[in-house]
Amino acid sequence: MFPGLGMPLFTSTYTNKVDKKGRVSVPASFRSTLSGDDQTIAVFPSLVSKAIEGFDYSYLEHISERLNNFEMLVSPSLTPEPAAKILSRSITISFDADGRIVLPQEFIRHAGITDRATFVGLGRTFQIWAPQEYDAAMSQSEGA
Repeated sequence: MFPGLGMPLFTSTYTNKVDKKGRVSVPASFRSTLSGDDQTIAVFPSLVSKAIEGFDYSYLEHISERLNNFEMLVSPSLTPEPAAKILSRSITISFDADGRIVLPQEFIRHAGITDRATFVGLGRTFQIWAPQEYDAAMSQSEGA
């Protein structure tokens, strides 16, 4: 967590095996950033890339609060459509005793994940990619 701020900080990049049931171990450093007894994350298929977006449940609550914020409803620069798409597609997933989650098959298909998944820490959020898709996206961004 951020010192004194009480929010997770997801950092670094990890690649873990995915079994035939879609189970994958969430990196220990990601799990340890979650507050106390809250052993869940929220995920949804990215709106902008071939990845799965992830965050702790409090961040999902933050998105919901912004969606319900009156200023957001009347300001064209703060349109609610992206937040509504995120909320309607998000699911919460609990960790099993071994720190694994089961990714929904539709999310796995969206990201092109087969036998391995790459977790990419992005501070308050993280992404889950197929390793080859992540490598391609990084190569493309470095060449831009």
